[in-house]
Amino acid sequence: MDANEDFARTAALLGALDLYERRYETDAAFVEVLAPALALSLPIGVLPPMRHHDGNDPTES
Repeated sequence: MDANEDFARTAALLGALDLYERRYETDAAFVEVLAPALALSLPIGVLPPMRHHDGNDPTES
């Protein structure tokens, strides 16, 4: 599998996870663990920095 196929598969999985999260009775713990893991497999710069749930940005001093 080349890098383009891997990227496309990861993007598709993130899209499917987004649809799953919007469903009723979603397993929130599953989404909380899987989403960042999938996002980390994408190349740097593809996604904007993600804020923590409490609104704090760890990159800001």
